[in-house]
Amino acid sequence: MSEQNLLTEIEQFLHWYKSVYGTSVLLQHDFSEVQAALKEVDEPVVQRKKPVAQKTTAIKYQQTSPELQELYLKIKDCQACELHKTRKNLVFGYGNAHAKIVFVGEAPGKEEDLQGIPFVGAAGKLLDKMFKAIGLNRDDVYIANVLKCRPPGNRNPLPAEVQKCEPYLKEQLRIIKPKLIVALGLYAGQSLLKKQETLTRMRGTVHRYEDIDVIVTYHPAALLRNPMWKAYAWEDFKTIRQFLRQWETENA
Repeated sequence: MSEQNLLTEIEQFLHWYKSVYGTSVLLQHDFSEVQAALKEVDEPVVQRKKPVAQKTTAIKYQQTSPELQELYLKIKDCQACELHKTRKNLVFGYGNAHAKIVFVGEAPGKEEDLQGIPFVGAAGKLLDKMFKAIGLNRDDVYIANVLKCRPPGNRNPLPAEVQKCEPYLKEQLRIIKPKLIVALGLYAGQSLLKKQETLTRMRGTVHRYEDIDVIVTYHPAALLRNPMWKAYAWEDFKTIRQFLRQWETENA
């Protein structure tokens, strides 16, 4: 790798790192770790879109297409598994009904259960920053979970729960027709791909689910707990950016 290419790649990474983690976290790590995780690319730093104000009023009730709204009304009182007994709200999902990318997490957490909106806690705020780093925001994508209801104590989903809830996700995907699914975290990846593999083995490969390309990356909550994984998440988000640029070129 030439010195110029290395400097360009480091600049790209630091732009993303600062937007997601801030400068204070950077000072806690040996910079050699960052260099070791970087790979050569020849593209310029991504031009970020101007942030768009997020709409949060009653979005758990109103979807962005009639078909999604109809599906939401159909399943909002679902009692197919025991999770309906402990939930506050069914967390259906929200975003662009014509999104090219659907981000799929494992299950709602405490804040999501209270508000009925996906990824609204600390992990959600980090995810928003990660979107911004590649020129996206919540109005560009759709966000959902494998499970629509919070498991008690945020435990992992049970196979029977996934089996009951997965048809709802499949119907969302049928309506949205995305080009790419991004599975956020180990259990989301395992649930979609029906593989009991580690996140490390699932990452870096384009898989298929419902005839849609799938990549697996870290859950934002895992990045909050383990900032050492930040460089690997950046590699995955560069792949997402490459998908976007390819679609833009094909549809120019």
